[in-house]
Amino acid sequence: MISLSLPSPASSLVLKSNHPSRQRITSNLPRKNLNFETLKGTLISQANVGHIKEAISILDFMSKNSFTPDLTVYSVLLKSCIRTRNFDLGRVVHSRLVESKLECDSIALNSLISLYAKCGE
Repeated sequence: MISLSLPSPASSLVLKSNHPSRQRITSNLPRKNLNFETLKGTLISQANVGHIKEAISILDFMSKNSFTPDLTVYSVLLKSCIRTRNFDLGRVVHSRLVESKLECDSIALNSLISLYAKCGE
């Protein structure tokens, strides 16, 4: 078995989302059809077009409204951080992943290795 040691996620990084455009993303979601799959789809769409801060806003919204993000959500966010070279936000996503207590699969672990390799850690 291979043992893996990744850097600790940056616990001092905090993402504050008081920006009106980020609040608009979650406020424009249809309330009566609000479910995990709707939120996940919106988050993935935002991350795939490079709107990583908006996607993390949706992650925050999910967490505050008793929706439990899955590994797919975290993997998409990590890959978007890598693609946009936003390594500080990647560390925030890693921190949230650790807090979630989810057991990482090979996709999430590869994304974390790639994130830290590309930022030189």
